[in-house]
Amino acid sequence: MNALLEKYNDYIRLNGCTIEYEFRDGTSIKTSYAEEAFLHLLGLHKLDDIQIIQFWLDVNNKAVKRRDVIKQIIDEKLTDTVVRSSTKFSYIQDRYEYFCYDNLTTLNYTDAVINFNPAVINSSLKADYILFEERPLKEYNHMTIAFDQAGGYRYVESFFHEPSMKYIAGQRIVKVKRFAIKNADGSVIVEDTF
Repeated sequence: MNALLEKYNDYIRLNGCTIEYEFRDGTSIKTSYAEEAFLHLLGLHKLDDIQIIQFWLDVNNKAVKRRDVIKQIIDEKLTDTVVRSSTKFSYIQDRYEYFCYDNLTTLNYTDAVINFNPAVINSSLKADYILFEERPLKEYNHMTIAFDQAGGYRYVESFFHEPSMKYIAGQRIVKVKRFAIKNADGSVIVEDTF
């Protein structure tokens, strides 16, 4: 099995699961993983030199949808080799290589930016929360969570690796107090408190 399909299979294990975070300042949030977010979380939307992704991103092309790209991954037509051969792979390489079940579920995210202000760094992120973990050499893994005003729910917007404090410097940071991932039936997959 190719590494792209493995990443999809890792992610789909979490489809429909609820993620709960409680912070030391008393605030808490709930969000969930959804299959339709996979392509963006992995960063594939940035690889617009791959034909199927070009078609998906083309607003004038109504024939190719997100589901078609996912089917190409499942059918192993869009593979790790194809992704890595993109001239734009370097834009997503860290995100791509750090994307795995363990990084999505383990309690590495011990800190969070609350009320993220994208204007501080001129970011297009919609997130109001950024969960992060510090890695060696002052590098960080981030998982961003945004609020959909129209739908009234939170969603995991992005997952990425950043070799600097860019997304957390000058922001309000709090510690995570409790973390849980629950199946659709409410049973706990992972839970921990600090």
